[in-house]
Amino acid sequence: MGAEDPSRAFPAAPHESVSFDRAAGYYDRTRALPAALMARLIPMLLAEIPQDGRCLEIGVGTGRIALPLAREGVSIVGVDISREMLRRLVNKAVGSNPLVLVGDATRLPFGADSFASAIAAHVLHLIPDWKVAVAEMLRVLRPRGVILASRGGPSTDWDRRVRRHFFVEAGDPPWPPGVNRIEELDEHMRSIGVAVRPLPVLSTDGETSIDAVIANLEAGYLSACWSLDESTRNKAAAATREWASAEFGDLDQPRAGADSSAWHAYVVP
Repeated sequence: MGAEDPSRAFPAAPHESVSFDRAAGYYDRTRALPAALMARLIPMLLAEIPQDGRCLEIGVGTGRIALPLAREGVSIVGVDISREMLRRLVNKAVGSNPLVLVGDATRLPFGADSFASAIAAHVLHLIPDWKVAVAEMLRVLRPRGVILASRGGPSTDWDRRVRRHFFVEAGDPPWPPGVNRIEELDEHMRSIGVAVRPLPVLSTDGETSIDAVIANLEAGYLSACWSLDESTRNKAAAATREWASAEFGDLDQPRAGADSSAWHAYVVP
């Protein structure tokens, strides 16, 4: 299945979901998972994906998950509302060539029973009508198909505290527009008769500094920061650095952290 130029693909429908057009240039640099974690994640996902049908990824982005799966022989179709993210994917898709198209996860341009599996990797929190997106995935999946979904977030207490302080200083803007915790997705799935099965949590140890975390927030790299103007981010970062210095000490000191990836599988009745 060849890669399509996203500029000629299915036209984007009106939506309120968060588009990552503005993040396309730095997404891979700021969102890449460590190679050691990916080396465990891709085999785990492969074991869950039926090999006798196509796999749909909503919010496919630059192909962080789709391209490694495609290289392993999975027939991937990727949908995203961001043309710029899809351009990056197409440019990276040497030798794997998944089909990609611009489209809205709440109005998928596919018929019923079109796919054996679907992936929603850290995307449902960006979709206000996330239950509609779930219904759409269920619609296009065949019976006994599987949805694989993840919802990421800070994995250490100090990281969570630093980020929380920054956003409080910035006026505590509402976030996220979609599902907040994967447990909310679990509850919804069970309520509509879909089986829920958590997969093993994968993690790798690493190090970063408090100042590096604050710098990413100040630069506006995270989508949760996009509603904040530069002045607000700068003031929130300065206040957070002052608080963190008193709370933790040296902001440049490397601190233990962990990159983790938690996924749940949902089996269509």
